[in-house]
Amino acid sequence: MTDGPADHLLFADNVVKTYPDGAVHALNGVTLGVRPAQYVAITGPSGCGKSTLLNMLGVLDRPDGGEVYFRGAPLSQRRDLDHFRAREIGFVFQSFYLIPTLTARENVQVPMFEGPKRTPRARAQKADELLELVGMAKRANHRPTKLSVGERQRVALARALANDPQLLLADEPTGNLDSENANKVLDLFTQLQKDRNLALVVVTHSDEVAQRANRVVKMRDGKIVSDSAAARGAQQ
Repeated sequence: MTDGPADHLLFADNVVKTYPDGAVHALNGVTLGVRPAQYVAITGPSGCGKSTLLNMLGVLDRPDGGEVYFRGAPLSQRRDLDHFRAREIGFVFQSFYLIPTLTARENVQVPMFEGPKRTPRARAQKADELLELVGMAKRANHRPTKLSVGERQRVALARALANDPQLLLADEPTGNLDSENANKVLDLFTQLQKDRNLALVVVTHSDEVAQRANRVVKMRDGKIVSDSAAARGAQQ
């Protein structure tokens, strides 16, 4: 059985990234494939390159070498990256990045303007369905400043699902949460990943977060040093 871009939803092939002026090798020839509906945790110490790798996987940054493929197609050849990201990938960040002047319902609708065309009523209805899904229906009309930290992260998760992506990327999604809220968000990730058959890639320094995943990839000094799927002899 082959094991290349065509066999994965997302595939990073020998990706290199250097900062600044080539002095720091953030990524040094990383190859990583993510199959549909796979739950992957990427771990390692601060500065090991895990967040840089996530930025490459989500096409938030360009590699200096190598290629990233989505459904077997090289992303370097796409010229509609904003549109592509909005339609195909959901993002969840440690800092939420909610727009402070918008309500929760309005924040969830933001990616929909780059997605399939919907009427304003349809956008609002979709947002309400997603807020219900993450337990935030009663807070739909509140702006971020009126929400707790845990509530903001749940709104951010609803926003990440706005266009029904098959890939969800999360960078330290529980980093700003207390243990109770962190567990609630992680439970949501697990349930959504199963119910929606999402490919989920979570970058974390937390062993507890990593243990939720089906596959754990460990990085150090810009390289992958272990992969639990490889250790078992097969991808999950």
